Amino acid sequence: MSEKMYVALFGGLDETATALDALRAIGVAEDRMEVMSGVPFGEKMLGRPALETHVGRFALVGAVLGFLSSVALNFGTVALYPLRVGGFPLYAVAPTWVLTFELTMLGMLLATFFGVLVELIFDMFSHKPYDPAISDGQIGIFFTCDENTFARAKTALQEQGASAVKAVEAKVL
Repeated sequence: MSEKMYVALFGGLDETATALDALRAIGVAEDRMEVMSGVPFGEKMLGRPALETHVGRFALVGAVLGFLSSVALNFGTVALYPLRVGGFPLYAVAPTWVLTFELTMLGMLLATFFGVLVELIFDMFSHKPYDPAISDGQIGIFFTCDENTFARAKTALQEQGASAVKAVEAKVL
């Protein structure tokens, strides 16, 4: 059987959370459901797993690159151009902490900004379903299942207080 995408519209957050539990009980997998609303609700509020992003990896790589560049500037410059000043050590470690901290944080900040930008750009190319009622304050649960599962899901979602449960119309972009 072929699978289709459906949407269930709800007016409140509590109804939506219990409807997600009902869909899970029917057998709709978590990766086959998506919640969309005009208000950014957290995953924990709906009992959903946390979204996975790659921004943390970008930030970690940026921090490491910033740290390595600070080490290169602090110690590489002295190695290339040694300058002895009366009584001071050639490699003064204490003053380098400020530059090391600043470049590490700068690398992390720039890489995080780049990571968020990359994730937003790639997200723009994915065609997400939408229903106009979401702009009017409704919360939509988009889910994919076969027709047999949809019959059970429609009954369960209407029991949870869904104002509408319908198939999503395909739109060509």
